[in-house]
Amino acid sequence: MRRIFQLALSFLLIIQIQSVVASDDIYSFYYNGESEFIRRFNASLKAYARTRDADLTLFDAKNSSSLQLNQVYSSISSKDPLIINLVDPKMSPEIIYHAKSYHNRIVFFNRKPADMALKNYDHVWYVGTNSSAAGRYQFEIIEDYLKSAKGYDRNKNGVLDIVILQGEKDHSDTEGRTGQILKCLDDAKIKYSIVSQNFDNWNSTAAFNDVKDQVKRVGIRNIDMIIANNDAMAVGAVDYLNTEGYNLGKESKNKTKYIPVFGVDGIPDAIEYIRQDRMAGTVFADFSALAKVCIDIALEDSEDDSELTRKVWYKVTDRQVSIPFVKYASFKTYAKRYR
Repeated sequence: MRRIFQLALSFLLIIQIQSVVASDDIYSFYYNGESEFIRRFNASLKAYARTRDADLTLFDAKNSSSLQLNQVYSSISSKDPLIINLVDPKMSPEIIYHAKSYHNRIVFFNRKPADMALKNYDHVWYVGTNSSAAGRYQFEIIEDYLKSAKGYDRNKNGVLDIVILQGEKDHSDTEGRTGQILKCLDDAKIKYSIVSQNFDNWNSTAAFNDVKDQVKRVGIRNIDMIIANNDAMAVGAVDYLNTEGYNLGKESKNKTKYIPVFGVDGIPDAIEYIRQDRMAGTVFADFSALAKVCIDIALEDSEDDSELTRKVWYKVTDRQVSIPFVKYASFKTYAKRYR
């Protein structure tokens, strides 16, 4: 009888150990592994996962909604937590519906589902940045530039002629960042004219061609500033300007051949261009903080906002966390972080 009891106890301990191990398995899904943003996030995620002894299984949807749905469906039955960067935010209700049956914890990041989708399930969170805040802090850099620069009205028409390079149409970050920039320009009573406002889908090549088309259409003297919703597009803009002999950086013999370009994300190419004075500035989230919060929430048992706030070190409100921004520019040193 004692032998049977010991075997039963051992069996229960094995189950408990397996349960603990399973809780440290995390599945992470990316919309596109080639994205520079995702590469940087992934590096931070893997580094922090090691400190938590968590095993990561990574999936790249290669920008395919159907592929990502299949990847998620194949992982839901494991009951392990899911960290998801959506190809299409409209997929979130379907993912949540299927995850409910297995009680998976889901942490969406970077691409925000609709608030209603988050309310339909108690085990789902969103971790990201505030798109309006990104536009607001991007504008702060722009305003500082306008205060410090001379001769930015290059064609002397009395207005700031702006090319806006936008991300995806109907994307919350596109709308939030562009909308906030325009609001801030209006609130600051800066006279401006929008030369173009096209959707370049976060892509550097599309932005390169967009700027090329605008230069051909209106002339390079009639563009005073380029504002991009992300750094990949900002880099594409700088690359085209270089072909025109503009924004050649510290080695340029003609400093007047310069159009300020502003981005969002802080990707390495943009940071290097800013250091070289080829690009004016960017704002970016703290990637290490973004990864930390995603993993901490995924591995916790609590659903309570206050308790999670204490555990992850960032304020959780209605199961949403906003990661602070950092500002970086070629003409001014910023040291303060913003929420």
